[in-house]
Amino acid sequence: MKKLVTAIVATFIVLMATNYLVHSVWLMPDYDAIPLSHRNPWSMRHRFWLLVLGQVSFSAMFAYIYTRGRENKPWMAQGIRYGILVTLLTVIPTSLTEYTVYIIPHELAIKWMVAGSIQMILAGLVVGTIFKDGATS
Repeated sequence: MKKLVTAIVATFIVLMATNYLVHSVWLMPDYDAIPLSHRNPWSMRHRFWLLVLGQVSFSAMFAYIYTRGRENKPWMAQGIRYGILVTLLTVIPTSLTEYTVYIIPHELAIKWMVAGSIQMILAGLVVGTIFKDGATS
């Protein structure tokens, strides 16, 4: 259980840090080029707890599901594989759906897919590192 909680917290930290770098630093000029594409700072701060709740939920399921499929194989390959599988399950379909629904440039959807892929692989490596030896809980 201690490893699982550690993996959840580590995944949450990785996701929050990389989300900041991706969306508030790298992609902010793209968002600024699309009028009314995001809420004003006050409105975002007011709803920030929802973002945290979503990331905690995702982090918990991400770490838990890893423990269910973990094999007695090299941890790094497992972490990368898991990150790629989660990318194919979540990032790619969500980016394609949002590109279809919202009026955004296709370059932005591609950037979401690239950044999300990197995030999921990093998170997979973090979880893989935590569970690389010993029992899964």
